[in-house]
Amino acid sequence: MNILGIDTTTKNASCTILTDDEFYTNNVVNEITHSEKLLPIIHETLSNTNLSLNNINLLAAINGPGSFTGIRIGLATIKAFAQVKDCNIYSISSIDLMAYVASEKYFKENNTDTVYVLSLIDARNGRVYYALNKVVKNKENKIEISKIIDVGNELVQDLSIDNISSPLVIAGDCVEKYREILSSKFTFVTLDEFYPTTKDLIQSYLHISDTDKYMYNAYTLDALYARPSQAERMAKKDE
Repeated sequence: MNILGIDTTTKNASCTILTDDEFYTNNVVNEITHSEKLLPIIHETLSNTNLSLNNINLLAAINGPGSFTGIRIGLATIKAFAQVKDCNIYSISSIDLMAYVASEKYFKENNTDTVYVLSLIDARNGRVYYALNKVVKNKENKIEISKIIDVGNELVQDLSIDNISSPLVIAGDCVEKYREILSSKFTFVTLDEFYPTTKDLIQSYLHISDTDKYMYNAYTLDALYARPSQAERMAKKDE
């Protein structure tokens, strides 16, 4: 199976293709040029694998949260491809993908099959996008992700989770930035600083057990913003 995955939720616009069990990735770091750079890096990645869109069997994308404009550019592109090709889109939030990556790392290093992951993404001004997931490795060595606290947007000092009896991993792109606050609020086994990649996106499709709940088409895939846009916030303030 040939899979093409993209991500434009951050300053890094990325494309990865899986073909013949090999991963090929291209990316560019400049958020303001995603609309100009995304299609060229997709074209370059296809050229590097000697493929065209006609050879792609599955499309994949991270649907947010993150940059409002970036999310729209990425999803508009992937949905256009899906409509023309009449094929499915595998799409997972960066928050859930973070839980997958962090749990895989934790399971390799620890003799356990269950962990809770609090995923955090920097939303600036002391705020984070966050969610709490219970992650289990089942008997088939597939990953099952269950939502405990749904994706939200909150001030770091206002984060609160209760009744977590299993090991807690806190993962994200801002855990070191907020280490002092997090350490004062939670008992965790590790802080894992990273942001998921398009390679992680494709690997999650291969290793998550219930991929059907992440499958969409050009008409059913929606963005996950987890916070009103700046224009919406300003309009509400004016009201």
